[in-house]
Amino acid sequence: MDLAAFAGRTVNFALETRGENGTPAPAGAAWGAPAITGPGPARLIVLYLVDTLRPDHTGPYGYARKTTPQLDAFARDSAVFEQAIAPSSWTKPSVASVLTGLLPSQHGAMLRSDALAARHSTLAERLSAGGWSTGAVVANPVVHLAGGGFDQGFDYFAGLLGRQKRAHAQIRAGAVVDAALTWIDSRRGLPSFLFAHTMDPHFPYAPPAPFDRLFAGADGGRQAGESGEASERERREAIAGYDGEIAYGDQEFGRFLRELRRRGLYDRATIVYVSDHGEEFLEQGGWRHGSSLFDELVRVPLLVKFADGRGAGSRVASQVQLIDLARTVLEEAGLPTPPALGGRSLRSVVEGKAPPADTALLELAHRGTVLVGSRTATEKYVRCFRPQDDSLRFDLSRDPGELAPLPPAGPEKQRVLDAQIEALLHPSPFRHVLRVQAVGHVELALEGSCHFEELESLGLGPTERSALEDGGRRLELRLEPRPGRSREVSFRVRPAGAPVRLSGKWNGRSLGPGDVAGAVTLSAAGPIVLTDPEAEPDPAIGSSFFVRPDRPRAAITVWLQPAGDSQPAAVGTEALEALRALGYAGK
Repeated sequence: MDLAAFAGRTVNFALETRGENGTPAPAGAAWGAPAITGPGPARLIVLYLVDTLRPDHTGPYGYARKTTPQLDAFARDSAVFEQAIAPSSWTKPSVASVLTGLLPSQHGAMLRSDALAARHSTLAERLSAGGWSTGAVVANPVVHLAGGGFDQGFDYFAGLLGRQKRAHAQIRAGAVVDAALTWIDSRRGLPSFLFAHTMDPHFPYAPPAPFDRLFAGADGGRQAGESGEASERERREAIAGYDGEIAYGDQEFGRFLRELRRRGLYDRATIVYVSDHGEEFLEQGGWRHGSSLFDELVRVPLLVKFADGRGAGSRVASQVQLIDLARTVLEEAGLPTPPALGGRSLRSVVEGKAPPADTALLELAHRGTVLVGSRTATEKYVRCFRPQDDSLRFDLSRDPGELAPLPPAGPEKQRVLDAQIEALLHPSPFRHVLRVQAVGHVELALEGSCHFEELESLGLGPTERSALEDGGRRLELRLEPRPGRSREVSFRVRPAGAPVRLSGKWNGRSLGPGDVAGAVTLSAAGPIVLTDPEAEPDPAIGSSFFVRPDRPRAAITVWLQPAGDSQPAAVGTEALEALRALGYAGK
């Protein structure tokens, strides 16, 4: 509606829905985020995130291949941060940190099944409360998963895979740019915040023509014989496809910037260009991402074009973090930054007014790997809880490739490192519940590289016992269930995803796999391991993976239940197909 005829007058508008021929509106029809816009450009803040992009495969960070001519040009208008550190090595925890300014251990969206809880205020919510229009265009299903919580505060939140019903296909950056520009046009005259999340160059590496042949046959940078698990040819082909995806995405980013200029928005816009994590190509023996915390994964590109041109063409050597972005965006919007918000203002870093850089804290709980680490500009320490129990420390100034682990630190330094790690260990959002219906005398021990917390026991008699030993790292149970009177014990594990081994005796006989059913991993030779929420449930487990069983299934039955307000994110058929296509779920 053109409101020019009402200029200078006070007018009340009523917006309502109706069915055909004036009949009542169909169920579910509603108005969403109506807006009154004005002519001419308004303030614009853009957070443009390119999934899975390594900085050392882009021009501003010295890559020899011409993958990013558009980003190279953008760098001349921007501050380039040479050591930007993501808090994790896969999408969900990193993007949640970008949108909240909190570490993964604080916002809790760590596991694939985690949702971003409503109690956390997002960047979009704070901007919306400050009078900004907020829109998101997202190609990664991990972020636009139904019930995942990432849409909090957005007037408009487009998950392109679900909307186009192409869950198996990767949506190109061009579609994200088209949708982003359409939304910007719909909000002309309003101060607006846009979150655009593109997927190129995420696996599978399948750039469109002509980018699929752009780097084919080029040298991948490593000599034959060093590739480990895969051949050198496979590695070169993967990198060629990855770089082709980067080049295609760069073309679309350039188109996005040209369209902002054509609309008169570019010069007065604050634009943040960033990635959520990198990618491994066997530098440490691993592929892709989400399985380690090496710098190939946690160092990301970060370029910021401030609206007033401050810092244009500069390079910042000091370490910064993705949790700095929420504070930075709020300051650029002229809105208050709550004391609880993490990070530093990147403007203050560029201007040399920021406090000293904090230690970057790193966390990963994903598909059977649980790691926690800390990184300074010169040193990294990583504590591994799963699949093995060990730690690694690197001198980044002498060994930037993290190829030569340092010997164990001295007692005093080790205490400092362990204290940093301990502060990051958060409990699982799910409780493990053990129902013991085996009649007789049962002795159980649960242990692992973890802490047991919030122990609860039901139905125990005076001669029975449930106790935490070794500072909460071991749980011992002595139970005597009777016919029709089972026992239940429940607890949470810290950190989330850490493995728990179950062993014991039933009437003097060692407990075997046939005695336990439910959310456990059973092996004839190895220990009984309680399944963590990231595991793919066996079809035989059925609903008892998360739901209390109606009747006993074995001497001991194990299941999971949400703790507190934690709820697993909904995963429909199409979403699961998308997650599998991108390597986030098993076949």
